[in-house]
Amino acid sequence: MTVEVQDREYRGVEYRLLPGSRSNARKLSGIAGACRFVWNHFLAKNKEEYELAKKNGAKKPSTSFFSLGKEFTQLRKEIDWMQEYSFKIVRHTLKYQADARQGLYKGVRKHPRFHSKYGKRPSFTIPEDVKIKDGQLLIPKVGWMWIRRKGGNPYPDGKPVKGTVKKEGRRWRVSVIYEIDTQARTENGVAVGVDLNTYNVACTHSAGEQEMLDIPKPDKKEIRIRRYQRKLARQQKGSNRRRVTKQKIAKWKRKQKNARKNAAHHHSKTLASKAETLVREDLNIKGMTKSAKGTVENPGKNVMAKAGLNRVIQNAGWGRFNQYCDYKFRNVVEVDARYTSQRCSVCGHKSKDNRKTQSKFKCVACGHADHADLNASANILASGIGACGRGGAFSLETPMSRQIEGIFNYAL
Repeated sequence: MTVEVQDREYRGVEYRLLPGSRSNARKLSGIAGACRFVWNHFLAKNKEEYELAKKNGAKKPSTSFFSLGKEFTQLRKEIDWMQEYSFKIVRHTLKYQADARQGLYKGVRKHPRFHSKYGKRPSFTIPEDVKIKDGQLLIPKVGWMWIRRKGGNPYPDGKPVKGTVKKEGRRWRVSVIYEIDTQARTENGVAVGVDLNTYNVACTHSAGEQEMLDIPKPDKKEIRIRRYQRKLARQQKGSNRRRVTKQKIAKWKRKQKNARKNAAHHHSKTLASKAETLVREDLNIKGMTKSAKGTVENPGKNVMAKAGLNRVIQNAGWGRFNQYCDYKFRNVVEVDARYTSQRCSVCGHKSKDNRKTQSKFKCVACGHADHADLNASANILASGIGACGRGGAFSLETPMSRQIEGIFNYAL
């Protein structure tokens, strides 16, 4: 996979949104409630019309954004309280529903579900004409509200084109999409191979440097979450104390998510500042974290162990790290992940006896010893830059230039 650089690109920046008063906070919740109402209304309506058309052999109803938008215009005229909220914001909910329907028909998404008042986080989208001035954001039909971010806006010359407001716990946040000029990527002819693990990111650079980037462990946060979850199980449903406990669980899960996001940003930025191309394994992360529970007729094996492995993989944030690398690196190359941990990066000998433990690697053919993850990252790098034929990933004394798929040149 190769990431192409365009003249213009988009970047998202998340701010803390300060309503300023309880009245404004209620207005934000009202907008989110109107979006939820419209989503559920049209989802039920289209489901009923679809079943009726299927029964009578008639033409299926259209679920495009254009068709749903015309029906929404009529609905808004019939319901008085919807006049209080922005037409474009509430209507944009149907854009998400139309996209969900298209994904369903293509077989890449599940059937859209009804949104619960208590099960879904309140949110809405400002689809266009996003106005930010002097540290304030304009919410249509509500007014200006302060926004805050540590470090300020990293793209002061960018044009805000879209904003998504959501509530996390007791706080409101807004993610603003900026259209900016293409950012300069590193162009130094260096490639880096990375081996993603549950506790670190092992890296080998084509210049010869090796490093291991630590992934934050969720130990203390996980202990607090589990303690509150046990407390929640003992509390009466519907009680105020249970509600407070749920808020504490959400708070610590939010801290976990922020820690993973922060680590992924820092690691991807560190590597992108040193190398032009990232070489990584082509991993099916969704399949790797799939539950092993099975069915009643065909139950799975080692379900608890697999569930624990799924948790540590998800905590490592592989998907988020890959997503950040996709736009920070000039080129991204994916290689086959098979035998990268069993092959010697010096002589190319492949054997499961080379890796006796989780961290130690020692080749039974040539005696080369290294950290198992660093050895794997060297193999990944070698596969990415086409150096597998000579069994090494580092530069030779007499360099020569080789071009791979017309993407990049490296000294091999």
